[in-house]
Amino acid sequence: MRLLTSQFLKENKMKNSALKKIGQYGLSVFLFSTLSACSSLWDFNDEPRFAILAQGKNIETRPKMAEVCKGFHVSEKTFNAFVEHAAVTHEETLNERYKALPCFSSGYVYLDEEKFNWVIRAGGVGEFYNENSSFTKICGVACCKKVAGVC
Repeated sequence: MRLLTSQFLKENKMKNSALKKIGQYGLSVFLFSTLSACSSLWDFNDEPRFAILAQGKNIETRPKMAEVCKGFHVSEKTFNAFVEHAAVTHEETLNERYKALPCFSSGYVYLDEEKFNWVIRAGGVGEFYNENSSFTKICGVACCKKVAGVC
């Protein structure tokens, strides 16, 4: 499975200035996947570097949204675009407010050889976390125009 490979970049005619906007973790995804593709260092018991574990789920407190949320799917291409265009936020109260967004998809990704779980919610909020750290990315107006199906 590819994650922001050179072919993906060529297809989307990405320029160096766009790479600056990826942010610390988006750049990590890019660098790690590019370096891993060129080497045989990836082992991790043949576990993929990226996986979608759940699609179109809804939060338990909003059971009436189950049917609506079934249509919320995040592809690998959408995930990559989200990571590239969404901005990292440092607002601490944000996580609790956006966890109320009912529809989400989730999975995991390796960033710099460190496994992060991710949850992307309809509404353009992505949470990335593991036992050591976490961060949140928000897809604003400009991002939502570039990342179809997330906002």
